[in-house]
Amino acid sequence: MLVFALMLLYVWKGWRARVLAAQLEALKTEQRRLLDAQDKLRTQAVSLSNVERIKDIATHKLGLVEPPLTPVDVAPVAPLGPADSVAKTKATGTELWQSGAASAPSERRGDR
Repeated sequence: MLVFALMLLYVWKGWRARVLAAQLEALKTEQRRLLDAQDKLRTQAVSLSNVERIKDIATHKLGLVEPPLTPVDVAPVAPLGPADSVAKTKATGTELWQSGAASAPSERRGDR
């Protein structure tokens, strides 16, 4: 009986080794296929991100124009006042609706 069990174990190990070898070969083939696909996608990403290509599409297909190179003038902003008056103000974000200048947050959401 022991001899039969040892023979059965020997056969099972050989069969299992062949199954694992076949799985390993399938995984290697899949890895090669995925690496090839990755290389193709990287090449495609580089070609699609070409600046000249993007400019060509923007100007010819979308009709966009480059902005003028002239500087933009910004209107001056009035000063807030002395620094100590600004420091005394403690904004919590609730001043407007507490004073009645705007609706309360719950009224804006419709929660009543």
